[in-house]
This record gives sequence, structure tokens and C-alpha cells, in this order.
Amino acid sequence: MNIIIADDDRNLLDMLVPYLEHEGHAITLAADGAEFLKKIKETRADLMISDINMPGFDGIELYKKTRTMPEYSASPFILWSGLELEKGNSLAESDPKLRFLKKPFSLAALRKAIDEVTDLPFFGDYDSPAGKPGLKI
Repeated sequence: MNIIIADDDRNLLDMLVPYLEHEGHAITLAADGAEFLKKIKETRADLMISDINMPGFDGIELYKKTRTMPEYSASPFILWSGLELEKGNSLAESDPKLRFLKKPFSLAALRKAIDEVTDLPFFGDYDSPAGKPGLKI
């Protein structure tokens, strides 16, 4: 899956990117909203992730701008923040393809959010009965 992440927290990205790449995802990073919008026009994103608090326009504005683009009007999106809890939760309640994570979050919470918005198993056996994920051991 092609994932584009907008966040200016280098420590968080240094932890998440290797994990997501190990899971088989291609990751594109953007330091702010303007760079994010440029990159989603150049590369088709299967999942978009953004921090709410960033330089320039914030993640909520970024989310709203992507929803006006026909190719991303219903695409999976995850917002996260350690500060904007009410805004993030409220927005996520109104969109089934949006999840909000409160920082700090666990990799398990991220995995769950990805599973919920993409409707695809994050790991496991994609050929399992009824499309249910399972672990290959």
C-alpha cells in the first residue's frame, strides 16, 4: 500500500517508517500540508496520514482539502495529535474512512486504525477463508 504521511515530528517518523516499510508499505513523507498536497498529486496514495498540528495549514485543513479532490473524496485517512483531541474525534465520527489517534499511540493502535479505514488486513493471509486475516506461521 502507498502511504503518504505529513508530520514534522522526526522522532515519530523515525519509529514508524521502518515499521511500516517492514510490513511491505511504500512510504512518502511530507513535512507540511503544502508538500503533502503536492505529493498526493504526483503519487496515488492508498492511505493518507497527517498530524493535526503542523507548520502552514493544519492537518484538519489538509484533510478537508483532500476530500474536495475527486480521486481522494472517500480515501482512507488517519489524523493524529496530542493536543487537538476534540477536533480530531469529532471529525472522525462524521467520516467512516477517517480515524483519529491520540499521541502517543501504540503500533497496535495504528495497525487497528489502518485496518478499519482500509478494509484490508494489515498483515497475514490474504487468501484465508472469507477474506479474514490470519497469521502465517
